[in-house]
Amino acid sequence: MSYLLLHRFTSATVVVVYLMLVRSIRCVALFVFCSIVVAQADIQSEAWPKVVCDFPHDLPSQVKSGASAITITAPRDESVREGGGSGGPMLTFNVRNQTNGWSTSFDDQSVGARLLEAYHGFPQLEVWVRGGGGSYSRCLHRFARGQYRCVRIDEFTAFKEAATNKAVTTTLTGREERLYFVKTRIPDDD
Repeated sequence: MSYLLLHRFTSATVVVVYLMLVRSIRCVALFVFCSIVVAQADIQSEAWPKVVCDFPHDLPSQVKSGASAITITAPRDESVREGGGSGGPMLTFNVRNQTNGWSTSFDDQSVGARLLEAYHGFPQLEVWVRGGGGSYSRCLHRFARGQYRCVRIDEFTAFKEAATNKAVTTTLTGREERLYFVKTRIPDDD
C-alpha cells in the first residue's frame, strides 16, 4: 500500500512540475516576444549612430577601429557578384577582431558604406543602396543573434519636395549631393 501511495504522489508531483514548466516556457516566450517588439520600437525612434569614418571606395578597402578591422571586398562567389545592379555592386563585408581572431562575413549590395560607433562591443555598419529614381536606403547593420543583420532601414530621396521631413538630411559617402528623409522602417526578420 505504501508503494501505491508513493506512486500516486510521484505521478501527481510529475504532473504539477510539468504544468509549472509549461507555464514557465509560455512566460519566457511572452517575455522574448515583448522584448523583440520593444527593441524594434526603440531602434526605429533612436538617433542614428555616430559615424566613425567612411570606407574608401576602392576595393579592397579596410578600416580599423579599436580591436576591429572591417574589410570590404568583391565576393568570391560569382553568383553573388552577379546579384549586383543599378542599386550598387554586391560586396562582402568582413568584420574581424584582431585580438582574438574572431570574424564573420556577410554580403550586401552597396553604393557606399560607413563605419559607425560600436554597439555592445561590435562595430556597426551603415550600408547605402540606390533604389532608382533618386531614392536611396541606408541600412543599419548590427551584430544580433549570432550574425550581422540589417536591423533598420532609413529611406531618403534626392528630391526635397518628396521628403516627409525636410529638416532631416544626409549625404552619401564621398558625395556632396544632399538627400532628404522619407521614412524609417524595420526589415522583416529573416
